[in-house]
Amino acid sequence: MIRPSDVVEEMRRRRTRSSEPVRFYWVAVAEGSEPRDRDAFAAELRRLASEEAVCPVVLRVPGFRDPNAVMNDLTAVLEGCRTEILDPRLTARIQSNGLLDVVLVSRRAFDLAITSSPLPLPEWFPVSPGRVVTASVTDLTLRAAVPLSASETGAGEMCRLLFELDRALLARTRETLEARRRDANSFLDQVREDSLSFHELLAGCEATLASVQNPRDFRPSTAKNPTLVGHLWRIANTKSADGLVKVAESLARATRLEGSSAGDHREALLAVLARPSRTFPSPEARWAYNVIRSIQGACQLVTAAKHADEYGRYRAWLLRSLSLDLRESLDEAVGVFGQRQRR
Repeated sequence: MIRPSDVVEEMRRRRTRSSEPVRFYWVAVAEGSEPRDRDAFAAELRRLASEEAVCPVVLRVPGFRDPNAVMNDLTAVLEGCRTEILDPRLTARIQSNGLLDVVLVSRRAFDLAITSSPLPLPEWFPVSPGRVVTASVTDLTLRAAVPLSASETGAGEMCRLLFELDRALLARTRETLEARRRDANSFLDQVREDSLSFHELLAGCEATLASVQNPRDFRPSTAKNPTLVGHLWRIANTKSADGLVKVAESLARATRLEGSSAGDHREALLAVLARPSRTFPSPEARWAYNVIRSIQGACQLVTAAKHADEYGRYRAWLLRSLSLDLRESLDEAVGVFGQRQRR
């Protein structure tokens, strides 16, 4: 759900884009939410924007359903908050800035596609009284943007899941190496980059994981003492989608996914968007490919979050959805690889 702080930041970013003396924004606060939730949202907006020309309005009457009646609806809103607008402190801020941001806090989504309408400002309005302006309602519910370092990215939880997945992959691969070496050989051959033996490779991965004090701070690496997750991230970044199919097949064998529930799990969206042109040899290989792409997406997102100042802002709902999709995929992988292997 969008937060009051998101709304305030988005309004600040938009103030240079329009010269109109009044702008209207719409925020839906959870369908079916209690009135007190909307009141609390509006109160927090007032607190955060206490030095700005902002007037939150909790909508309590029907309106904004007919595009031909938008002018009347906006006029009614201004008249309804006339007392607040004419408060000397808010009036001074409006006159100083030459504009007013009105935030319409509703419990339903905004359904109108066309909202621009001529609006005569009341004669009592602090700036441009009586002027006819072009007013529109901008729905911020799905437009508010946040930096990649925002909580919506879920970086800490993503790191924890990558850590847990790394441990599960290590344990599963080591078991296979000891019980059915041939099944692990192909995967480990693709993972290692030097002359280390397979046991030395896995021992190095284990040492790196053992040095992690807080899993939420775990940062996989492709170069410095990489773990299995780090190696898979590197491979995903350097091989084509078709080239990754062979890696996925070897991963499925090394972790002995045959007969497991792996093929029953859904695929992360990023894995679907990066599908290869060639056919997967088995459902287990297809799911292992999903794991590799999920690792790649999660590692890339965590890294971008650490360097958020180098990137722009993205819609909060997009980051939240992307992060949740990746975390669910990683969590399912932890569960599958954590199952006991059949001898």
